[in-house]
Amino acid sequence: VVYLKDLVQRTYYSTNGGRDTAVSDVMRKAEFVPDSKPLDALLRDMQRDRVHMVLLVDEYGAIAGLVTIEDVLEEIVGEIADEYDTDEVAPIEDLGDLSYRVSARLPIEDLSELYNVEFDEQLDVDTVGGLVALELGRVPLPGAEVTWDGLRLRAEGGPDPRGRLRIGTVLVSPAEP
Repeated sequence: VVYLKDLVQRTYYSTNGGRDTAVSDVMRKAEFVPDSKPLDALLRDMQRDRVHMVLLVDEYGAIAGLVTIEDVLEEIVGEIADEYDTDEVAPIEDLGDLSYRVSARLPIEDLSELYNVEFDEQLDVDTVGGLVALELGRVPLPGAEVTWDGLRLRAEGGPDPRGRLRIGTVLVSPAEP
């Protein structure tokens, strides 16, 4: 694994701009961890070893993914805003006529307060996006629409930087009688 900061340091302080630097001179040993490792143990290991990224290995020995220390921290404490997070959505946008555009991550309790409706405490979801998925019975795609407790919820979103379709907001309005 080559860290950009190592490469920049090596080339910046080199007399010829690093043209004679071999990749092996700046490589670090790749760290492999099983994808079943608990997050708290993974965080401790990454901190102890001063490693910022690890490769996850599944039960067959295949690479299952790459995890950064930021990914681990966000799973534990929630979303961390940094200089690359520029398109954050306001959690609630009033559109008038009792319609709102809400973040798919908006807690369902906040939605029930907006419309003064009671939600079933037994629901196995915490967010508006989770509610849409539960009512659909599948992961929602942009444009998917459900009715819940007199409300119409329409998933909105588009491709993320990797080209995968993601739901970012949900358009909520009173359902037509």
